[in-house]
Amino acid sequence: MADVIWCKKDVGGKPCNTVNYLDPYCFWNWEGKINCAECGTVYYIHTIQGHMYRGPDEKQGEKPDLSPLYADKPLEGYKGYYPGIKGKTRPYECLPRHIYLGKADMVKFSIRGRPVRGWRPQPPSGGLAGQFPYKWDIQKLSPDVWKEYQEKKKKGEVKDW
Repeated sequence: MADVIWCKKDVGGKPCNTVNYLDPYCFWNWEGKINCAECGTVYYIHTIQGHMYRGPDEKQGEKPDLSPLYADKPLEGYKGYYPGIKGKTRPYECLPRHIYLGKADMVKFSIRGRPVRGWRPQPPSGGLAGQFPYKWDIQKLSPDVWKEYQEKKKKGEVKDW
């Protein structure tokens, strides 16, 4: 899901009518200025959790912080601006922000304290990709997790709904 800024500024006596697409990776929690790919109008926006909190407000005479990923003109057929056009759109690098680059957490227990099936490393008896049957015997397949689960039950850390 991408948010859009539909530029309606008058340029040369007619509206710009460009739809600028804001991809969610860069604009999920973001505050700053972005340019229109067609006319270069700079807009201030503030997004929180992917929703437009404030803006788009036109900022005349200011430089943009970022450009849209791509843009098109839906009322004029297939005319569009694709990623990587200098001064109009930014390149598509296909990388999430630095806060999402890291190691996956190993989770053995759910939020209620019950064991889950998807921890790593899986024992070799699981076969290719650790595909155990639906009814799995945790006591046999992972005795250490079974022991930890029994201790959690004694301490009262395992909850029902």
